[in-house]
Amino acid sequence: MYVGKEFKFSLLWHFARKNLFRTFLSSTAVCILYEIVGWKWLGISFIPIATIGTAVAFYVGFKNNQAYDRLWEARKLWGSITNTSRSFAMMFIAVVPDKEIQREFLYRHLSWVNILRLQLRKTIPWATSKDNLHQTFLSEKNELEQFEAGVKKIFSDIGKMEYYEMMQSRSNIANHILKKQIHELGRLKKASIIDEYEHSDLVKQIVELLNYQGGCERIKSTPLYRQFSIFSRIFVMLFIFLLPFGLINEMAKMGTYGVWLTVPFSLLISWVFYTMEQIGEFSENPFDNSINDAPLNTICRTIETDIKEFVGDTDLPEKVVPIDDVLL
Repeated sequence: MYVGKEFKFSLLWHFARKNLFRTFLSSTAVCILYEIVGWKWLGISFIPIATIGTAVAFYVGFKNNQAYDRLWEARKLWGSITNTSRSFAMMFIAVVPDKEIQREFLYRHLSWVNILRLQLRKTIPWATSKDNLHQTFLSEKNELEQFEAGVKKIFSDIGKMEYYEMMQSRSNIANHILKKQIHELGRLKKASIIDEYEHSDLVKQIVELLNYQGGCERIKSTPLYRQFSIFSRIFVMLFIFLLPFGLINEMAKMGTYGVWLTVPFSLLISWVFYTMEQIGEFSENPFDNSINDAPLNTICRTIETDIKEFVGDTDLPEKVVPIDDVLL
């Protein structure tokens, strides 16, 4: 998640350069053919192009609203995971006095949080754009560790490699960790360490976590419907292509060299429309570990710090800080 107060020129250029280069070439070619070669018929009325631009703006705006809803829902789901993790840990510590049981149970919860993060960060075909600009910018500095290596490290950190051996072949490891938690609560109930009411309340907390996990997986596995995503890009590219043909007659009225103003105005207008399109596309998958996505590393680190403080640990993880104004 980008947390800077303003976008740096290098960042804007990173996202805009390909579009600006294409627009510069096409608008310059139109100007040369119109002014030097003498193909005056290339100039067309700006009215139909303006009409297309208005329609495209509405269409892109609708797509961006849907993409923003996905991004904001993802952040709310992880906010709910944070709050439920805190209350879950507090309740468990309050009803289970044994420190070793507390530590093992809550550290297993931390493994669930981090494995869910890794599962959501897996790359799937529709999740990134063809250019993949939003990941490329960040991956030079923060390469996401391989999923298997990440899962192994999580279980190694909590000293439970037997869980890794048992679960590494599972298609959804996070599910099986929560299943193990429910079984453990059942064991504690049978051992009379917790009573029926405490068992019921704690199980309800796990059910909430399962619901939040399901919400995240729904966003991850279901793309923004392709008719909105694909045609939005097609319409924007069509508008950008037609733009210099509509501007050139209007710019020619401004004097001898007015025709050449078509190039900078085409660049400016195309940048605005293309950036609107990019915002929607890069917000579509909020779990892509990119500059625009939910800061899962930061949220998981916050949960880890809170729970370790609850069980009395003093060896707390370092706080995640922004790198180049990007919070992972």
